[in-house]
Amino acid sequence: MASRTWRYVSRYVNPEETIKEIEGYYGRITSSPVFFGYWARVSIYKVALRDVEENLHSLLEERTCSCGLTLRKDQDPKKILSSKHHRNHTTLENEPNPKFRGKVGRRITMPLQRDEWQHEVDVLWDLLIESE
Repeated sequence: MASRTWRYVSRYVNPEETIKEIEGYYGRITSSPVFFGYWARVSIYKVALRDVEENLHSLLEERTCSCGLTLRKDQDPKKILSSKHHRNHTTLENEPNPKFRGKVGRRITMPLQRDEWQHEVDVLWDLLIESE
């Protein structure tokens, strides 16, 4: 029997709650090292939260959509745009006609990066959207 070409991850379900948990863990940030640790953990969930709030789908990892849909490593990331397995961010029910975010430019960021720096996932997403 052939293995499925997709699966779901749960780490991006309810990003608002995850952000609150991270903020609770770090409390009041009083130093640069603590800030960098906080930012490293929370930044991707802030990007996911925007997708939830705007009901749009986009990549958060090389083969993982903000709805949790994940392709196998051997699959072309472009297949994320044609997959019939996307789900609603909130209800987690199948979403047959997902709306995809347009080009994102510099969305996933890290502190102290130069202005022209772009995360590799943002670069990939822009290329996928551009080729559609």
